[in-house]
Amino acid sequence: MTETALDQFSLLAELVAEDRRALGEFLTPREIDAGSSLFRASEEAEDLFLVTQGSLAIRLDGQPIAELGAGEAVGALCLVSVGRRECDAVAAVPTQVLCLSRESYLRLRADLPALALQLQEAVLRNFVSLVRNVLGDKRAPSASVS
Repeated sequence: MTETALDQFSLLAELVAEDRRALGEFLTPREIDAGSSLFRASEEAEDLFLVTQGSLAIRLDGQPIAELGAGEAVGALCLVSVGRRECDAVAAVPTQVLCLSRESYLRLRADLPALALQLQEAVLRNFVSLVRNVLGDKRAPSASVS
């Protein structure tokens, strides 16, 4: 796989082309039929998924909460924290993803530790940004009528 497929992911934006190419060697492509689950809530979170084509409906207790399309990642925190999935991910249309399993990530850490560290730092920066956005929404003054 060339790094070109990975160019669309903001999560990987700080990786140089050579590092994206190297990371590609650890990724496995998967296809998910429309309506099929990529993962379900309470399953062990063991894979990072990069959506290359199609879209995933993210559901919590059966209710849609987000839709992720090409260029977006889901499950990245499993690389830095062991736990269970909090939601379901279902293909809204035929969808293609690249998968970095925990096992592949551990191989990446052993073979290319600097690249693994860069990826881990990107995951954490992405998470911090998400938390700040959520907190910013909560801290924003609400309009009040006097």
